[in-house]
Amino acid sequence: MEEQRTGGGREFLFSVLWAVLVLCIGRIVTAALPNYKIIGVLVTIALYCVLGFFVMTRYAAIYTYTLKNGIFRVNRSIGHRNKELDFSVSKVKSVSKTRPNIRAERYNMRTAVFSKKNIRYIVFEKNGQDTLLVCDISREMAEGIRGKKEL
Repeated sequence: MEEQRTGGGREFLFSVLWAVLVLCIGRIVTAALPNYKIIGVLVTIALYCVLGFFVMTRYAAIYTYTLKNGIFRVNRSIGHRNKELDFSVSKVKSVSKTRPNIRAERYNMRTAVFSKKNIRYIVFEKNGQDTLLVCDISREMAEGIRGKKEL
């Protein structure tokens, strides 16, 4: 079973609104400090860099979720760079739509920043410690992980 997801239109719209907000902040700083226009320009450039990083790591990423032979694999690719996470479903402790109340290492591998529609929280054991994976897999994929766990 395999699923592929990319950032949605709502996230793109919010990134455009953030860009307009950053531009307005830069203009306000430049207008408030007319003798120091370079500060307003530098603030605007810095904010655009932060926004660009956020857009690249969230909206331009392609997530591939694969469940095959008892291994669940998440691949996030941005251009030619990949970040992979894989684990055996026998190590899964829980799969839920509600955030578990545990303190654990967390992997945020989801495309939707604002929507919690398909968000799943998977707690699994990695190197002897609980680990939390936040992803936006379908109900069928979540049931597949639960089903493999019970084997």
